Amino acid sequence: MKSLNHDASNSWNGYSYQGKAAIYTVLKIINDQCLILEDVKQFELELEHLEDFTVIHNDKEISIHQVKTFNSTAPSEYKDAVWTLLGKLAMKPHIDKAYLHTTEKLPDKATLKERYINLTAPTATNSENQLNPNEYYNYVVENDFYELVFGKFELFPYDKELNHCSLSDMKNKINVQLRRYYEEREIHRSEEHFNRLYYFLLSLLDNHISERHVALQEGTVTKTNRRIPFSVFYDALNCNFEESSRQFYTHVLRELYCSVCEQFLYDNQDEATSTPFQRVKTFYDEVRLVDDNAFLKLCKKWTPHVQASEINLKTFHGLIPFQGIRDPLLKALYVFSEPLHHDQSVFLKKNESGVNTVYLPTTLHERPTSLVNDELLDEKQVSRIAREIIMNSDIEDLHEIDVMISSHIPMQSLEEAAYTYTQISYDEIESDDNHTEEDKFMKIKRIKMITFPQARKELE
Repeated sequence: MKSLNHDASNSWNGYSYQGKAAIYTVLKIINDQCLILEDVKQFELELEHLEDFTVIHNDKEISIHQVKTFNSTAPSEYKDAVWTLLGKLAMKPHIDKAYLHTTEKLPDKATLKERYINLTAPTATNSENQLNPNEYYNYVVENDFYELVFGKFELFPYDKELNHCSLSDMKNKINVQLRRYYEEREIHRSEEHFNRLYYFLLSLLDNHISERHVALQEGTVTKTNRRIPFSVFYDALNCNFEESSRQFYTHVLRELYCSVCEQFLYDNQDEATSTPFQRVKTFYDEVRLVDDNAFLKLCKKWTPHVQASEINLKTFHGLIPFQGIRDPLLKALYVFSEPLHHDQSVFLKKNESGVNTVYLPTTLHERPTSLVNDELLDEKQVSRIAREIIMNSDIEDLHEIDVMISSHIPMQSLEEAAYTYTQISYDEIESDDNHTEEDKFMKIKRIKMITFPQARKELE
């Protein structure tokens, strides 16, 4: 017998839109129902089992939720999702509500009700283990359940008259619920508290998903480890987050990375079946699964001119420049068919001698400022960036790079560019092993930087 359940948790993370939608739903329930600790203990959030996420009360499903980030307002694009929700409502009549979360505004419920019953049936799939949208459609229609189950279906309400939430607005919506929690209890919290609590909640979900990935690989997924008690979120609401930490800044970076990548994929959804799109999606998925230390190492490698050995928000924000992640980093992954190597960080290309040249796609997107040449940065800025890279002792394996890819910056070598306006001596670099570190220093100075158009010529 085919199952209603599924597990796509390998595509989840706590910093994704889907994860944020789940957090928002939990907070809204706590606020709407004015839950106290004893009440909260009766609720759980279940991820990737019956639906994208499910709200459990006293061990019974009470609402199921599908989250779609389609760049479309056409109801037909959401047909499979809607009929899947309706079918599950019909087969599990104890469920009170089924919600569709979208990033785009859809017609009102009455219009959707008329539209979906008149659209062609969803296409059948060949899954042997799980019911597909066509089978849910047939079950509802053949048993004359449409009126009943559509009454339980809703577009998720983010405001009284707003039944969708854009990718960029979800953080604001969550913060509205956080503030509401404290205001209704007359508790004062600082802006920093709200900021840190937001990222802590994302990390809670992300840690749960990471543990779920391990359980899935080991075949040990159970009802217990696919659910998160609401009390976990409630306890966080009652903690004090006035102090920053390295962990907090890592949460910030992860959320920024996921937001930029999700927006890139969202903007290019028309190419979702293409190989370039899938390359970027695979990169996004694989990077977000690495641990915090590996993620920070990648961020520092992508922004080699940013010195971030000290933990503060200014330097850490510099490690995920919005435009630089899109172009040249994600753009390089989209355009170049060469696979990434070394922990998803570099391209390898054999030269005429058969030796690999190591290309590092960066996030260097500095725009032209020269009055004479509007295609390149002026020499002083190029020199400054080269010096910052050479002096950045916080990147362990920078000496292994031969070529860096930027948007607009050409350098025959970091050394030549840096020495145009300044001098750098090895003595300025801190080292415990002088001989080894000096060798690395000399290799870093020889790194070449090319513009994106030049990279196309060499890598395409």
